[in-house]
Amino acid sequence: MRWCSIRSNRERAADPSRHPDPHARPATEGEGMEEEGKPTAVVDCIGLYCPMPITMTKEAIDKLDVGEVLLVEADDPAAEEDIRRWANRVGHEIVKFEKDDGVMRFFIRKVK
Repeated sequence: MRWCSIRSNRERAADPSRHPDPHARPATEGEGMEEEGKPTAVVDCIGLYCPMPITMTKEAIDKLDVGEVLLVEADDPAAEEDIRRWANRVGHEIVKFEKDDGVMRFFIRKVK
């Protein structure tokens, strides 16, 4: 079993190998994200299935301060609904969602 890795936004999001689409931009760049929406940490759950994306997302967001943003990358089809429901239930805000070639990216702001 492979575990999700948690890395800082600069180390992970700026890695061009994580963006096979030549039009994709790292999370640390781009006009679409305001300064406040940039991720503080990244959770890589590619290749993992339930319950690991939720478990690792919860562990990572617990380490953040209120107002910081977590980027979760997952390719488990169930993760889209699972992470949305989890965020709604615990009171965190999904500030941005992207879906590219089966890979989903959730930008989750810690609210409390």
